[in-house]
Amino acid sequence: MRRPFRLAVSVLLLGALIAAACAETTEEERAAIAAVAAAGFDDGSDPSHRSTGPGTGPPPAGRAGAPPTIEPMDCPFERDDLAPVECGTLELPGRGADEDYTVEIAFARFFATGAAEDIRPDPVVYLHGGPGGAILDDGDFWYDSIVAPHIENRDVVLYDQRGAGRSTNLPACHEASEVSERFYGDVAAHDTLADEYIAALDECAVKFRELTTVDLTAFNSAVNAQDLVDLMWALDISEYNLHGSSYGTRLAQTVMRDAPEGVRSVVLSGVYPIEVNLMGSIAGSMESSLNAVFAGCAAQPACGRALPDPWSTLEALVDELDAEPLRVEIPTSFDRSDTIVFDGTDFLNGLHSLLYVGRDAAGVPDLLIDHLDGDDRRIRRLAGESVFDLLDTATFLLVQCADEGPFTTLADLDRPLVHEFLRAIDLAPAINGIDAITICESWDTGVTDPIENEPVTWDVPTLILAGAVDPITPPTWAADLAARLPRSRLVVSATASHDSDEGWCALGLIADFVDRPDVLLDASCAAEDAVLPIPENANRFREPLELVDWSLDLDGDGVYTDIRLPDWTGEWRDDVYIRWRGLDPIDPTALIVLDGSSEYDPVDHLRFSGAIPDWAAVPRPFVPAGWTRWTMETTGGDLISYVRDTDGFEIVLVREPGEPDDLEAMVLVPAAVSAGAR
Repeated sequence: MRRPFRLAVSVLLLGALIAAACAETTEEERAAIAAVAAAGFDDGSDPSHRSTGPGTGPPPAGRAGAPPTIEPMDCPFERDDLAPVECGTLELPGRGADEDYTVEIAFARFFATGAAEDIRPDPVVYLHGGPGGAILDDGDFWYDSIVAPHIENRDVVLYDQRGAGRSTNLPACHEASEVSERFYGDVAAHDTLADEYIAALDECAVKFRELTTVDLTAFNSAVNAQDLVDLMWALDISEYNLHGSSYGTRLAQTVMRDAPEGVRSVVLSGVYPIEVNLMGSIAGSMESSLNAVFAGCAAQPACGRALPDPWSTLEALVDELDAEPLRVEIPTSFDRSDTIVFDGTDFLNGLHSLLYVGRDAAGVPDLLIDHLDGDDRRIRRLAGESVFDLLDTATFLLVQCADEGPFTTLADLDRPLVHEFLRAIDLAPAINGIDAITICESWDTGVTDPIENEPVTWDVPTLILAGAVDPITPPTWAADLAARLPRSRLVVSATASHDSDEGWCALGLIADFVDRPDVLLDASCAAEDAVLPIPENANRFREPLELVDWSLDLDGDGVYTDIRLPDWTGEWRDDVYIRWRGLDPIDPTALIVLDGSSEYDPVDHLRFSGAIPDWAAVPRPFVPAGWTRWTMETTGGDLISYVRDTDGFEIVLVREPGEPDDLEAMVLVPAAVSAGAR
């Protein structure tokens, strides 16, 4: 008999799967995108299939001679349903103080899949966030939301900016990461460790300056904009459309200031205007985000009654965690866990991350309601998700210190806040905050042109997307930029946060806009909600479980299995059906149904190093006849699998440690009984 597949179950691993589920679009979502984006194309173009090769057109302004040479590279991603794609690198000058310094830029070019006569000659070029973020290694992950909306009629180019991903990286700052671990392992408050953390980053700066392979003056937005121009030159692209997200919007503005030639249209999401003061604005932006969330709660009667004073509840919770931090076990492998200390500042940092996605932000009231009821399971899960590594801070700091540092002072700490306790979000290791001002003093990034603090304007069609709940680039920033762009369209969604260019509505709008940038968009799909919708039943941990009857054709052979499943959120993965309980954005609980012949293992590439506990057959009197019960326990979660004896048909319950034992009886037993023993 086939044993159950070894599903690596931990809060961290399942969090990655949940994120993947959010990034990939379903058939229904793709149909909705197509409906919003349904549009014809302008006549008079010269469509043709192209292949990545050296540029043959005239050099862009400020360039001379031959374009940079492209070297082929194996793409760092693979998925059967991707469009044809070629990857490569090109060597570019350092553009800093060291004339001998060079960098490599890595890219992927997806080729349009439609008929030749329908293909447009102006690709979409995506500018990722950060600075210091990356996109290529996750090219398959983001394909559905970045590439797919355009790929029938346009090429799409993804690339890692210098210092990021597959492009030339900077050394890791191990000194800082060693201190950052103590923010979660020590009882000491963050403000007592901040000086040590800043000193460690200073040590890294000194080390970097002594390296002949690093030029600290070669990393800033103006340089990144020049890299983009050279990439387009090398790929022989004379006209293109920009799509920037988060820091990518600042880079897009820099391109429109320094090298706008060839840009046909611009899409900006999570707008970071050049003139704003990001380092001193984090607490204020978080405050406006929480105001939007709490307004959504007040508009939902059940939530408003259960959480009548959310700000006081939140402040009291932060004070309580500072006075008595939680000790939370988090898995570091299948058979090992570590204890972290989770205080009020840690909680605010975790909450800030939760606010980045609209549907995740909608779960914040439930977290507070549960706490009022004495249930801190959500807070403990948030603790496990909040620990992050700071090994890749160098590029972020260099670009921020070059672009923002000279125009930011400690006086920015005095910006008015209604809720003063939020200022703790500025404490290290949240280096977006005010500590970055001190850190920049030792990271010598050269002389910054004052133009890097001046607003930019242009006369190119621009779509600006903003989320009402955005905790890092608030919608007021997007409105300010839109007000000075004569050919812009601003779309603010109450359901979105920093993820304002995700979801079927936004993707459809982007596709429609790029196809017809001068045609007025119908953005009604983004205006369906006046405030952030909060789940109707507040405090969902105590919701009664509902079961529904389904018929599943797991392997597509036309043979359906009738089965009773919980009414959770479902998704298909190849020949496997997964239902996520989704009590909150970091709830790993799921029910997985797979055919006996399936070879599906969703987390082969996500497994921790270390021992993998084996399955054990554990009989229980309530297991239906014809089924065998298997279990696996790990530090991050438990698996209970029912396998049908006749054919290996399998139903797996993934749950956190400490979940009530009756969850098995509530979901697994009814599923097995309804599927039968045939």
